[in-house]
Amino acid sequence: MTPKPFASLAFGFLAAGWIGSAAAQTVLIEAESFETPGGWKLDTQFIDQMGSPYLMAHGLGVAVEDAETTVTFPEAGTYQMWVRTKNWVAVFDDAEAKVSPAPGRFQVLVDGKPVAVEFGTEGADWHWQKGGEVTISGTSAKVSLHDLTGFNGRCDAVLFSKEPSFVPDNTSEVLPAWRRKLLGLPEAPAEEGPFDIVFVGGGYAGSCGAISAARMGLKVALIQNRGVLGGNGSSEVRVWAKGNTPPGLYPVGDIIQEFTDEAKASPGTYEEFEDAKKEKIVRTEKNLS
Repeated sequence: MTPKPFASLAFGFLAAGWIGSAAAQTVLIEAESFETPGGWKLDTQFIDQMGSPYLMAHGLGVAVEDAETTVTFPEAGTYQMWVRTKNWVAVFDDAEAKVSPAPGRFQVLVDGKPVAVEFGTEGADWHWQKGGEVTISGTSAKVSLHDLTGFNGRCDAVLFSKEPSFVPDNTSEVLPAWRRKLLGLPEAPAEEGPFDIVFVGGGYAGSCGAISAARMGLKVALIQNRGVLGGNGSSEVRVWAKGNTPPGLYPVGDIIQEFTDEAKASPGTYEEFEDAKKEKIVRTEKNLS
């Protein structure tokens, strides 16, 4: 298999960047680019709805470890800070039932010091919540996402701007032009291929279908937006694979037997779902990208 990452959608936005003149400089940090995600989980399921992967603090009521990264700034000084987030329960609020305080609250720390505003506290839709002025003492700073609740706080991106009147565009288009420019990415994605067949989704059906097609001599692309293969049968969900297809009856059934886990329970342990084995099988196929 061509050595390219499976999760190109999930990890294709891993960048931070800045543009602008000395009078108006802007720094954008995509949450999925944090060097150390800590206990925050990468969620890629809603890119088509809100434009980007994001980090989520899924701690079952116990605050998760900080996500941390080091950010390079064009110069020291005072910046306006914004965080793209949402109050995920606000959509359920009405006059009779209003959840307060918001369960998905989190802070942003700059060099270990929390910004005064708590994020994830307002708005049912994704939006840029203003954090106010932040002083950056040098040309680099450690930026951290500090979970307060363990109840699914969400962060798409953090933005700093030296222009006091700057308000980031809130479009939910996938990686809009202004974010591409800030991240130093080309205006259009690079073209790959051509391919004979493309499988979208790296669960059992997509992965085994892609393997089968590759072994029949087709040039195959497999698109996956998670960090592992197997779908519900991966370590992320841990639903074991079951079935009684006799070996040799159907070739694709033999591929499933090759690909499947050996979990003793559902859900089993992380290790029983053998993510590395699944990935190795797929990467071995020279006709599969």
